Amino acid sequence: MISDKKLLKSDYDKLRFVRWLLLLIAAAEASGLKSLTRSRIHSLLFLSFSAAPFYDLKPLRQRVKKTKQGPYYRAAHLTLGYLTFADFLVVEEFEPYFSQKDLQFDGRFEITQAGLVASHKLRESHYGGRLYKFLLDLCLATSQVISQELEFDDEDLEGKMLDKILEQDLTYRQALKKIGDIIRLEDMDQDFNPTVKGLNVIDEYLKVRKFINRKDVLSAYQVLLRERAEVA
Repeated sequence: MISDKKLLKSDYDKLRFVRWLLLLIAAAEASGLKSLTRSRIHSLLFLSFSAAPFYDLKPLRQRVKKTKQGPYYRAAHLTLGYLTFADFLVVEEFEPYFSQKDLQFDGRFEITQAGLVASHKLRESHYGGRLYKFLLDLCLATSQVISQELEFDDEDLEGKMLDKILEQDLTYRQALKKIGDIIRLEDMDQDFNPTVKGLNVIDEYLKVRKFINRKDVLSAYQVLLRERAEVA
């Protein structure tokens, strides 16, 4: 029986987070990114929120916590649980650990057939299609940069390279300098955060050389992050 309960703004926010996260994981797997651990999914989320305005997409306004493993979204962690219980994701190497507030766990996540069907449905809407194209371009750019460095298929090495690249994102590096454990992206200028500024500079540079594909801009940005990681 369909509930006649009126949906609140918080309900819509949760649904938007489910859509963004499921499409991100689908895009990551389609681009060949493997070993999607909890921390890597959270880091990819942060990077996607930072870069979204470059594609004229409004990022989700979510507060993120600084941790030793990188950015941590409580909403994303809960959503991973929802999607797993709904059989849209499967988790391997599940490892729970103690937390006073809620269930905390780690593991490697993969999308299921049901999850793929749901992601295709979400992509049928105009916004869903635009969002998936952006997320796919982002993941393809990241995967391309990593594959250029690997001489052979090594999932562990790929994961370590992914971690290093993600932690060098310009917006994240700026956020780490701020005092406190919470990063409030809503307090930043979403249209001109450091990531978007960097992408716009690269975009203008490549346009002069007839490169106008936004994925090329994201790829160039990932190369710069990889080089920053090597120097750091």
